[in-house]
Amino acid sequence: MKTARGVFIVLFLAAITIPVVFIDRTSVISMLERRMLANPPRVHNGGKLDIKLLEMLPKQIDTYITDRFAGRSRLIYFMNHVNYFILQKSHDNRLLVGKDRWLFYIDKGIGDEFANYYKTNLFNSEQMENFLWTLGLTTAFCRENGIKFVFLIVPDKCSVYPEKYLSPRPEGPSLADQVMNAMPQDWRENIIFPRDYFISKKDEHAQPLYFNNGLHWTKLGVFYAYGLLYDKLKPAFPNLPEIELQFTPYMDTGEDNYALWWGIRKFSPVMELLDVKPVDGWEGHYRYIKSENVPLQYNRKESVDAMRGKYGMITENVDQSLPTAVVIRDSYFVALEPFTSSLFSKTEYIWTEPEKRSVDYLAQMPEKPDVLIWEIGERGLQAIPLMPRGHYPTD
Repeated sequence: MKTARGVFIVLFLAAITIPVVFIDRTSVISMLERRMLANPPRVHNGGKLDIKLLEMLPKQIDTYITDRFAGRSRLIYFMNHVNYFILQKSHDNRLLVGKDRWLFYIDKGIGDEFANYYKTNLFNSEQMENFLWTLGLTTAFCRENGIKFVFLIVPDKCSVYPEKYLSPRPEGPSLADQVMNAMPQDWRENIIFPRDYFISKKDEHAQPLYFNNGLHWTKLGVFYAYGLLYDKLKPAFPNLPEIELQFTPYMDTGEDNYALWWGIRKFSPVMELLDVKPVDGWEGHYRYIKSENVPLQYNRKESVDAMRGKYGMITENVDQSLPTAVVIRDSYFVALEPFTSSLFSKTEYIWTEPEKRSVDYLAQMPEKPDVLIWEIGERGLQAIPLMPRGHYPTD
């Protein structure tokens, strides 16, 4: 009995001591939770004792140990697997699990994809007026300055693959249909909204146009969008180069940021996708003059690659006789950027630089571009009326 009690005491002391002794002192963020971890407790501020910090010391210590005790990440990883694969429940309201384990992004950070699918986000008269004002201001500015304007609306994944959603999509116009119908006919010449085109193409290949385990389009979807963009620009710029592309199948392992949010390495099934790139590679077509990426310490490497140029990007083409371009963009353009960089002599991509996301910035440019592309996700249309007129929302 004494031996058993002694073993219990040793195990108990080890259980409460080891997590603290081997506490994580180096990590900056929790990748499983996508948040910053607590800083070490402190009582000094600017070299002087801070009474408020001293009063909060017990809370600081508790938060620090709770965030960083040894084995915490493994415990979260294990419990998330139990929640999703055994208990069939989720703590994450940003994602919807559809049919065949397709994942859909329903966070309301910039637009509400869930509301867009069920068509409950249609504009009222005031919202439509504000939307048309910004689009009309951009259209008029481009016409006055001889700029070819293209408004690219990237369809939501649920609009192209409604059969993977949990319930049928309601009949009637969507928000994108509503705004297209409200535009003057001559404005529509500037619009690319390839939803119906994508739907017509998605059954031509075994490979999907969107990732089943993520938000964005695949290289095949990008290729189809690029073709529409090229056809839209070619009449105005006959010297646009024709790039010989090759299509290479590869297996997507299902390892995606969506599942990583949950602390699960793989959730969706493995799928065959197509990589699309020039026969001679992208390197011989353009180079980066500026490419400010997401800091490495805040992301996994694959996340950094997926957010390339988030804080500013400028590319320069080998052929300087080509037109110049400015691209107002979001994360969908990461995969499209190599294609467009190969079409223009110089391209400035504007993502999370709010001071540049307006007609005023374009007006102040000493040299106006030949082409302006404003790209936005379908769900992001909802955010345009919420911005000051003439400003472009940021994801």
